[in-house]
Amino acid sequence: MKNKDLIFRWLSLVCLTIIPVYPNVVYALINNSGFSYMLTGLIFSLPVIALLSLCRHKWLYCILTSILTILALTDLTMVDIYKDYLLPGGIISTIKTNPQEASEFYNTNLREVFHWIPLLLICIASCILYKPSQNCKISAYIVIATLLVAPIFVTYKLVGFYKGQTTLRYYVDNRIWNRPPYNVPFQCLNAHKNLQRKKQWENMKNINMGAHRTIVPAEQKEIYIFAIGESLRYDNVSLNGKYRRSTTPRLEAKENNIMIFDDYFSQACLTMYSVPQLVTRATPDNYELNYAERSIIEPFRECGFKVFTIVSNTNLLSYETYLSDGVDSLIIVPNIVKDGEILSGDKTMIHIVDSLAQQHDKLFIMMQFMGNHSFFTNYEKEFELYNPNSNNCESELVRDSTMLINAYDNSILYTDYILSSIIDKINRPNTVSAFMFVSDHGEAIGHGGAGHGGNCTPVIQEYHVPFIFWWSDSYNSLYADKVNNALSRKQAKLNGDNIYYTLCDLADIQLSEQYNNPAWSVLSPSFCEHERLILVPDGVTCIQPDR
Repeated sequence: MKNKDLIFRWLSLVCLTIIPVYPNVVYALINNSGFSYMLTGLIFSLPVIALLSLCRHKWLYCILTSILTILALTDLTMVDIYKDYLLPGGIISTIKTNPQEASEFYNTNLREVFHWIPLLLICIASCILYKPSQNCKISAYIVIATLLVAPIFVTYKLVGFYKGQTTLRYYVDNRIWNRPPYNVPFQCLNAHKNLQRKKQWENMKNINMGAHRTIVPAEQKEIYIFAIGESLRYDNVSLNGKYRRSTTPRLEAKENNIMIFDDYFSQACLTMYSVPQLVTRATPDNYELNYAERSIIEPFRECGFKVFTIVSNTNLLSYETYLSDGVDSLIIVPNIVKDGEILSGDKTMIHIVDSLAQQHDKLFIMMQFMGNHSFFTNYEKEFELYNPNSNNCESELVRDSTMLINAYDNSILYTDYILSSIIDKINRPNTVSAFMFVSDHGEAIGHGGAGHGGNCTPVIQEYHVPFIFWWSDSYNSLYADKVNNALSRKQAKLNGDNIYYTLCDLADIQLSEQYNNPAWSVLSPSFCEHERLILVPDGVTCIQPDR
């Protein structure tokens, strides 16, 4: 190859490299993601660039480069408008929108056309300058070497940086596929999956679970509540009788009618995977089941209960189908402001429960709190017992573990107040009532911060969470055997698999044989322990915490 042709070829490949890297750079600048984000954008783009450089025909190179440019422009536009790359929701909205809405969107964002010009010019320059390599052997060596860069880098990140705390599947899905040049096709695939799941949800409306009851209280009201907490770990809940601080004094005052199960594990350390498994029959090794069946709402609905879901609007899952489908009403609770501080609407739920309890004779409520989510600001000033904490200390000390734990325990005091107040609202005369609470996952708190979610090798504090059961005197009179069964399983090995069937059993609801599994209800005489699994954040891999 002549020197001139060689220069043209390399200039063409430089232009080609800029095309997928450009939206990564813009994203990093807009979101303050730093230079490392730009560098990894280049590294992850290298396989595509290397493969395109092998094109023996200029016309093929031009077509593929044009496609790559269209993908880059799509993500660039999304970043400029929404500060994020294309997401499945955007694709689904585009499919379902009408021509008028599409026209209004493009007219409103016409300025984006001018932002395309640099990439379009770079694409044209790359196509004009491109010269196929004449030395196939040397080109092959260069391409092989280039292709190895990304796998070597990923191996370093998994082994050297994360030290095995994340899986390859999670890293690839959340660090590589969801950014240019792979994001658009990856999100198209996700959009297709979401549309297929929506079809499943439509089909599941025809499913009848054969729910029925053998004991129905005569002339008595019935109220059952299932409450899902957020980021509350077992260790810091003094109801366990082991914690040095009294973080749940109000719940402990109900000692004759309340218990905590001591060995309950969450099925996932990430809300988006944990909650669906709590409210459906899905399990870590059969997670897709949550898309095929309705939630725990369905058995109660089939048995004539009025069913409601109450969710804080700070919760990202508030509109998910498994929380809302089939309910008489989905109640999204707004934030409250007190003393200039914005808190979740958890406290407002107390009054909503009180109102619903007065209106309905057969009532099932599913609740999901903002609760104790990091960094533990969800409590009112009167509950700030432990000081100094990360909400009132100097900024350089905020990440100190002691400061974080003090704030965390203050938030638990607030949760204790909310849970005990809700129980008080349903502990009514001539009412058979019961309350179950479980946290979606726990929290790891240490020097330098707190968190959960992305760790594929979680520590026990991230999945050992409180499972609390309260019952009224009327409930105990009617279902004394269920209460005694629960008390006898205080030390049993439990996890989220047990919740669905326990909630059915709580109201003495039996399902048809294909849906029933009394061996997983802690209230059932036929209960037995089973292997516990935890679904890690890649959504596929399961770990066995008891091994």
